[in-house]
Amino acid sequence: MNVKVFRYLSAFIVAGYVIYADYSILQGVTWGVAKVLFPGVGRYPVYAFVRYLFYLTGAFVVFIYVAYFIFYLYFKENEGKEPYPQFFPRVSIVVPAHNEAMNVERLIESIYYQDYPFQCYEIIMVDDGSQDRTGEIAARYGVKVIKHERNTGKAKSLEDGIRAAKGDVVITMDADSYFGDGSSLRNIIENLFSRPFVGISTGIIRISPRSGRLIERFQEVEFLHSFEVGRRVQNYLGWLLVIPGAFSAFRGYFIRSLPSVPKDTLAEDFDLAMIAYRAGLDSSFEANAKVYTDPELEWERLYRQRIRWYYGGLQVLSKHQDMIMNPKYRDRGVFLFIHMILMEYVLSLVQIFGIVAFPAILVLQNLLGMRVLDVVLPTGVMLVLFFVVLLLQYLPGIIVTTLTMAIEMGSRKALRYLPVTVLYYLVYNPLLSVAKVDAVLRFLRGVVQEW
Repeated sequence: MNVKVFRYLSAFIVAGYVIYADYSILQGVTWGVAKVLFPGVGRYPVYAFVRYLFYLTGAFVVFIYVAYFIFYLYFKENEGKEPYPQFFPRVSIVVPAHNEAMNVERLIESIYYQDYPFQCYEIIMVDDGSQDRTGEIAARYGVKVIKHERNTGKAKSLEDGIRAAKGDVVITMDADSYFGDGSSLRNIIENLFSRPFVGISTGIIRISPRSGRLIERFQEVEFLHSFEVGRRVQNYLGWLLVIPGAFSAFRGYFIRSLPSVPKDTLAEDFDLAMIAYRAGLDSSFEANAKVYTDPELEWERLYRQRIRWYYGGLQVLSKHQDMIMNPKYRDRGVFLFIHMILMEYVLSLVQIFGIVAFPAILVLQNLLGMRVLDVVLPTGVMLVLFFVVLLLQYLPGIIVTTLTMAIEMGSRKALRYLPVTVLYYLVYNPLLSVAKVDAVLRFLRGVVQEW
């Protein structure tokens, strides 16, 4: 059997056993609570209620996180064992910016701090109709500035910056991002040339510590899942699904060969990755290249941003639908279907159905005297058991998230973030699912989603 397939199957089998153990414990605890609080309640209706709720709301979420954590441990153990070539190609760092006067100085200084020969890179900032001193500050540091008189959007700014780039490697960064250490630029360049046919590389993106508010910490956990774990697993396929615009490195000959940066979707980073894969190129992930980016600090803006991400993802999937399950792309086409469609969107639909529609069906069943499901419990009993299940079912996910944070950021921070991690699963993860369902409904209705 193919070693890659065997490892994936092994991780999923172990995750399956964890789900079974989680369900068994949850069933026993819930029955114990029901016996104490509601004497005379039937065992079978309680078990049936737990079974439906667990598999509709939490089982598959925990299953994915546990399986990915097992992959993560394997890749983490073997990371960095192969030496990278050490040379210094010419690099162009392209930064689209709109009203970023508060951030450009931090970004530019983090670039100048890199242990990469100064004469081997250039910084190109596209001032996209800023009303502040963004371009002026960048020019003061000797950065090449391309000025747009009006705001034209990120895709057009990237396109103009890439056209002006002269490097063998083109790196795109967001203006509100900055390098996390002095070797990240060199590491991502070396990773890009680590094996043949790699056309795109990216690294770890973390949330820049600012206010310490709960919304910021939720995004820290979200990015931990996406980059520290998710990108490592995807890297094993040589096919990162989304190359983040906040920090990506492209082979110059590829990115300059494109007639334009895609403007027909809201996810040009995802779209560019698909175009690269069509061209026969691979992608790679470098864990020793770190960039920090500012979080969204308002719930409304955060929700709108996630809607854009998920809606844009659906646009790209629709645009490149012929790649899904296509034998031409082998395991990559299968992974595109399993991860992007099933895990990202279908799983969210199931989770929201379990949290909202399933309890509503049971309440209506009681009120109307109908018999839709084999759950015959008073509404008060179901309400109590609903919260018991939600509180306990995510325990394996909480454990693996805490362990990942301990490995990546230290045990003290992981323990300090334990309450945040619990709330992440109870509050923030369902919120992301709501945003995905919202994006799916907007996409299916043909709603024009704006930036």
